[in-house]
Amino acid sequence: MPIIACGINHKTAPVELREKIVFSDEKLGLYLQDLSLNETIREVVLLSTCNRSELYCDTDDIDKIVDWLCRHHQVTPDELKPALYFYRNQDAVEHIMQVACGLDSMVLGESQILGQMKEAFSESCAAGTVDTLFNRLFQHVFAIAKEVRTSTAIGACPVSVSSATVSFIRDAFRGSLAASHVVLIGAGMTMDLVLRHLKPLAPESITMVNRSLENAKELAKKYDVQVAPIEDLSNRLMLADIVISATGSTLPVVTKAMLGTRTRPLFIMDIAVPRDVEASVSDVEKVSLYSIDDLKSIIQKNRHGREHAAEKAREMIRQRAGDFMGWLQSLDRVTTTIRAYRRQIEELCEGELSKSLRQLERGDDAHQVLAAFARTLTQKLLHTPTVQLRQAGFEGRMEVLQFAEQLFALSEMELL
Repeated sequence: MPIIACGINHKTAPVELREKIVFSDEKLGLYLQDLSLNETIREVVLLSTCNRSELYCDTDDIDKIVDWLCRHHQVTPDELKPALYFYRNQDAVEHIMQVACGLDSMVLGESQILGQMKEAFSESCAAGTVDTLFNRLFQHVFAIAKEVRTSTAIGACPVSVSSATVSFIRDAFRGSLAASHVVLIGAGMTMDLVLRHLKPLAPESITMVNRSLENAKELAKKYDVQVAPIEDLSNRLMLADIVISATGSTLPVVTKAMLGTRTRPLFIMDIAVPRDVEASVSDVEKVSLYSIDDLKSIIQKNRHGREHAAEKAREMIRQRAGDFMGWLQSLDRVTTTIRAYRRQIEELCEGELSKSLRQLERGDDAHQVLAAFARTLTQKLLHTPTVQLRQAGFEGRMEVLQFAEQLFALSEMELL
């Protein structure tokens, strides 16, 4: 049962590649169903966030995974392979646990990834691509994530992508946004966090633009900011000094054509993956365009205070991953033992059956042949267990006898 973890993330691939390898929520079930058609992939979970796209699967054929990724995302192997990583068995289990605990995130210790992994696991269960092995594995993963969160300081005062975005903008504007008009595109959890850090800087105005006005109004009321429909985005961009975009759109929300000719500087922070803003927007005069990858320097400065907690968490993960692999190996031993026992019984049966068939072919009485077959087979089946049980009793190893009672489901009445 080889467990494989593979994918790309913020450490191995730039945003230009990450946005191509995305498993959208709307198509996740279709992706899973397609993977399940591959007979070499027995169980699979797909995780896709702005900073990573990963497959966790029980398979023997890694090449099939690479082919599948390239085919579904229309990238070439030469483009994908340099950024692709693979972990197997215990290394894979440790990696999955580290991801769930936020140790592999751009923001060390961030908690949002655990919810995303739970959603990915739930989707895979619903699609029927999770069985005994991965059900047990992910229960271990979620348990260690909870333990790490409660017993270490890994999540204490974490820097988030949203807070780093606001810090990045504040530094660019030398600490003062008082005269700035800000346009926010999107109304999800990320934008909620952006507003939490942006409001204290007191910009001149904040306008939220979103496809769903109802969602935007609810968030706007919470932070007392303006709301505008997506159809008004072009006009809002012309009046903006700062734009922060974080939607779930698979197509660009801001295009070069929407900006026209700028007469005033525009600072755009696109923290969506896939990106919300066309890359060609950076060619527009007076426009400064930044992506989520530009936040790494700010986030890195804030990692050092949590490295001790991270190392403690990694040690806990190594221990729990070892425990899981021990269970898995014992399961393999059980499977091997059952197969060997079945083979032994089948060989005994085949031997006695062949002898009985020869007796019937030469005309021996069928009743006597069948009675002899049953008697001889029973004696051979019971011989070795009987010898072993008697030896255990003679040596005082009562636990063997107790195990035999459990193994053969012997009731108290049968033992009297």
